[in-house]
Amino acid sequence: MPANLNTLDAQLDALETEHPVLIQAHGGSGGFWAAFAGLADVIEDNAGAHQELVARRISAMLTRHGIACEDEPGAAT
Repeated sequence: MPANLNTLDAQLDALETEHPVLIQAHGGSGGFWAAFAGLADVIEDNAGAHQELVARRISAMLTRHGIACEDEPGAAT
């Protein structure tokens, strides 16, 4: 069952709080992307009708922390 918007917001806030820890632990390496994607995918999988909002929040989160989605290994350039 898709999560409600309040739940998604709380999960995204928690992911953003964890983001600097992941960057420090993994830097810009593939290890960062594996760890981040593992957490973000759970949120995206439960987004339901809020998929676009979740994607925008995750993209903005990466931008705020100086990491572009294009930096992800295997991303189209």
